[in-house]
Amino acid sequence: MLRTTAEFTRTSGPIAAHVATGILTDSAVRELDAAYPGADRFEKVVFSSPVKRFRLGSLRLSRDGERLPAAERLPAVWSRLLDGLDGPEFTARLEEVTGLALAGLPRDTGLFTHAEGEFISLHHDEPEKALTVVLYFNRDWPADGGGHFEVRASHHPTTAPVRSLPPAAGTVVAFDSSVWHATSTVTTGRTLRAAVLEFWRDRPKR
Repeated sequence: MLRTTAEFTRTSGPIAAHVATGILTDSAVRELDAAYPGADRFEKVVFSSPVKRFRLGSLRLSRDGERLPAAERLPAVWSRLLDGLDGPEFTARLEEVTGLALAGLPRDTGLFTHAEGEFISLHHDEPEKALTVVLYFNRDWPADGGGHFEVRASHHPTTAPVRSLPPAAGTVVAFDSSVWHATSTVTTGRTLRAAVLEFWRDRPKR
């Protein structure tokens, strides 16, 4: 299901993210799109602090490779995706791309959504997080639909993004905690769909 040999490119600048397209097969994109969980399965999360604001839906599926109850209630195609995301082959590929030692680190895997009007403000992640990997599932996302993943050179909101990535199906972006990033506000009537894989140096208590 996952094309772990997909080529990653690195955004420009000393602090950068790693991006690959086409990491999902076409058949996998269709299957996952058809079986994506409904909005009632997701916890709506609204957060605001002096350093970060966001609005999204969250569905946690696995912790350290062990399936959580929510994952067991999903169609089998999601189990196959989790096998790939949590598996040693993809971890090894991420280590090769990023130069980070990831095997054996605590990890969390889940799904998230952004409905119209939702976003993630410009921020960088806590230092306890080693790497975040975001995988998008959105077929035929409109060019003016918002929801772009923005890599920034600094915390200044007026600075243009180094790269702005539409949330197209099969696009994956991997970045460490030093990367300034944001998700622009979704402006289409569609809901943005994605998965997130987080590796922790020291996982915070939740």
